[in-house]
Parts: sequence; structure tokens; C-alpha cells
Amino acid sequence: MTPIPLELLALPPIALAAGVDLYLTLLVIGAAPTLGLWGAPLPGAFGDLDSPGVLIMVGIFYVLEFAAERFPPAALTWNAFHAIIRPVSGGLLAILLLDGQPLVVIAAGVLVGGALASLAHAIRSGAAVLRWLGTGAGPSILLVSLAEDVLVLGIVALALDAPDLAAAMSLVALLALLPTGPSLVRAFRYAIRLGIGLIFRQLQRRRWHDPDQLPRWVGAAYARSDRLGPGGAARGTPAAAWRLPGAPRFAIGWVVVRGGSPVFVRRRRPRAPLRVDLGALKPVDVHEQELFRRIDLRSERGRAFILFGPSGPGTESLKGEFGLP
Repeated sequence: MTPIPLELLALPPIALAAGVDLYLTLLVIGAAPTLGLWGAPLPGAFGDLDSPGVLIMVGIFYVLEFAAERFPPAALTWNAFHAIIRPVSGGLLAILLLDGQPLVVIAAGVLVGGALASLAHAIRSGAAVLRWLGTGAGPSILLVSLAEDVLVLGIVALALDAPDLAAAMSLVALLALLPTGPSLVRAFRYAIRLGIGLIFRQLQRRRWHDPDQLPRWVGAAYARSDRLGPGGAARGTPAAAWRLPGAPRFAIGWVVVRGGSPVFVRRRRPRAPLRVDLGALKPVDVHEQELFRRIDLRSERGRAFILFGPSGPGTESLKGEFGLP
């Protein structure tokens, strides 16, 4: 049986590290020969990163990223652009790492490297977004950044020294993230949508969408729901929810109102849409932010909230629909 090349085993952890902190990953790999951290030659063509010009440029971007992520709007903009840069960089790292391998192996490595780097970036950015949106989870931004740097240093060092062990640990980490990973990815996607909504906010007015403007699946969801009060035309608006009963930890959907208490609906293919009656939760307050409005709720599971984008209904309208003074 032909053994798996060490370069292939090193690819998953290297790609994941690049997704978490691309520029620190490049710095560690590029500086390793100069600093004498590894006696043996680096795998593939990683030695090409050992160039003063490359290291200076990467160091500048590392400092820029560290500074940008101290402020939520700058962090969102930076991470949104890197949603494209990270998978491309993961693919390029795969090309360097697998230099000399058959073309089909390199092509597969580019796909795997790009996908893992993109996934790691989305999960990591989604966790930052949830802290920013108001979940209250997690320590300070500085402590999180330091922890991420330590994690990346450990992953890269292990991938270069013991790629088989690093690959196994990467698989365990991915399996551990299965319960929360999708919600974190959705949170990152929603934050990007909020940023885009802010750009076009001047072209739109804050309002509920009329019945003929609702997506067909939303209309079907509330038409089958007996939780909506009788009478009146349904209105709705795109929204996101955190920790609603029976819903994923972070879910994207619509809030629909028609006489009774508001209902949150989420599309689920091929199953019927998810419906959560928000009347069963106690509204606490509405918070106005530049990018969003947030309604804090209380449920049996503890604190929850609903997010509305820049073009969604205004604060007073939300207070009226949710019965807040």
C-alpha cells in the first residue's frame, strides 16, 4: 500500500490555519528557514516564501488586519473582502505545498485547500459577528486575537513537524464544530448582508414588505400557520434570529405579522418551512444600531433576539408589533 505523502497530510491543517489567520500563517512558514525553526527543508515550494519582500508585505497586512479587527465595522469590511481572498490563498498554498505532485493531486489539493480556508474564515468571522451583534458571548477582542494567534502558531508548527498528527487533529476539530459551525457561517453571511444593506439604505425607506412582495415560500408558510391572527393582510421583513426555541442557534428568515403575534419563518428544503411563534417569548427592549435593529427576547432557553436590517421597519413600528411601550 502506497503511503500518503506528508504534503497531503499537511494540507488540511495549513489551510485551516490560513483561514483563521492567513498572514500569520504565511509569516511563520516564510520565516521558518531564516529563524532556524526547522532544520529540514520545508515541504513542496514553501521555501519560496522565505523572501524579505514577501515577509515585509505579509507583516504589513498582519498589522493591518490586527488593527482593523479592533472595530466592528472595519472588521466586517475586512472579513467580507477576505471571504474571497481566503479561499484563493488556500488554493495557492496548496499549489506551493504540493509542488512536484501529479497534476490531478494538485487540482484536488487546490479545491480542498480553498474550501477549508473559506470554511475556517467563515466560522471564525461568524463567531466575531455574534459577539458584535450582542450575544454577550466570549472575552474581549484582544484576548480572542491572541488566542487565535497561539492556535495558528501551534497548527502550523505541528503541520510542518508532524503532519499526520496535525491532520488527525484537524479532522477532530471539524467534527467538533459540526453542531455550531453552520450557525456561525450563517451569522457571517448575514453580517455581510447588513453591510450591503447599509450602503443602499439611502435608496430605501424603512418599512414592512407588502403581501405581494413576500417570497412565495414565506406566503405559503404563513398561509398554513394557525399561529397568525385572522384578518388583515400579512406584512413581513427579512430578519435573523438567535436562540429561538426549535430553531438553529442562528437562523436567517422572515418575520411576518398579521393581526396576531409576529411569527418567524425559516426556509428548509425539502421540508416545510420552520415557524416559530414569537408571542410565546417575552420582548424586553429594542436596540438601534447603525447596521441593524435588535429586539431582545426572553424564552425558556434564556436570552434570544431578532435582528432587522437597515431597510427593515423602524423602531417605533417594531415596538408596536411586539407590544413594547
